[in-house]
Amino acid sequence: MTRLAITSTLLGAAIIAGRLPGLVATAKFREQVQKFPRSVLWGRVLMGIAALWAGIAMFNAATDDWGWARPIVVIGVPIAYWLVIQFADQFLAIRGAAAIVLLVAKVVVDAADLSELPFRLVVTVFAYLWVCVAMWMAVAPHQVRDWIGFITANNKRCRLACSVAAAVGVLLIGMGLFVY
Repeated sequence: MTRLAITSTLLGAAIIAGRLPGLVATAKFREQVQKFPRSVLWGRVLMGIAALWAGIAMFNAATDDWGWARPIVVIGVPIAYWLVIQFADQFLAIRGAAAIVLLVAKVVVDAADLSELPFRLVVTVFAYLWVCVAMWMAVAPHQVRDWIGFITANNKRCRLACSVAAAVGVLLIGMGLFVY
């Protein structure tokens, strides 16, 4: 199995796992999703994951001529995390999710770059769409909150949105298992 196949399959499974509660227990899922944008706990957790992931990526990227920057990364990333959760706590959960989406998109594009298959463009297009969505999430989190409110206004809309996302997950799993 190639790196692109593994990445596509795991990403599809993660998307389905994230939307399955919306298909099974829609009312409870709606309630939790509507609380998400202003959740301090989720904001700190997601920002912590993003900071750790980005810190590891920067640490590993600092080789040869940039080896001197490694101690700065080790010290700077925790300080940056603390500053963000102290002074940029408005809609921190949405911004943390945006950072994770950007990092996932990087993994997908890196995996697609190693493949010669023409269908690699399917996941590449998804990744670049996610980058655009993540930028929108980071720049206008209040609009994302309003969009979440619209999508979760009733059980029917929420179930439809979760079904569409689950279908994308099934597509990615199918591409990972049978195409890549």
